Amino acid sequence: MDAAHDPTGFAANFPPSEVRPLRHCGSAVRLGPDARTARRLCHVAALVTAAAFAVPVGELNASSRRSAYVAFARQSAMYLAHVAFGLSYSEVARAFGRDRTTAAYACQLIEHRRDDPAIDALLGSLEDACCTLRRRLSAPVQI
Repeated sequence: MDAAHDPTGFAANFPPSEVRPLRHCGSAVRLGPDARTARRLCHVAALVTAAAFAVPVGELNASSRRSAYVAFARQSAMYLAHVAFGLSYSEVARAFGRDRTTAAYACQLIEHRRDDPAIDALLGSLEDACCTLRRRLSAPVQI
């Protein structure tokens, strides 16, 4: 897709093989990352969350449920991947080895838990960090 058909400017920051059309919004086409890039973004969200929650990254990607604390950390990572990086529930679910409905439920659960000021402050700072990373990753490289 050329720049004339990409009103977001998103495609200019990725090689053509890493960008695919997501959905049409009126006459504009929204673009998103390919599956490999989506997995990488989910891994970044998992790393940020693992550091904040002091949980090994492997625990977030484990196939079993684990403790409630680890499950909450995983749900937070899924939420960040969806909200901060704009990934679909399906992309988030694939990256974490879960079902799409599980990713949607995790995001809904975290959204409700943000009523707690302490949780909201933590997730707000993690979201800001991820959004900053997203902007820096999509910025053109300056030599």
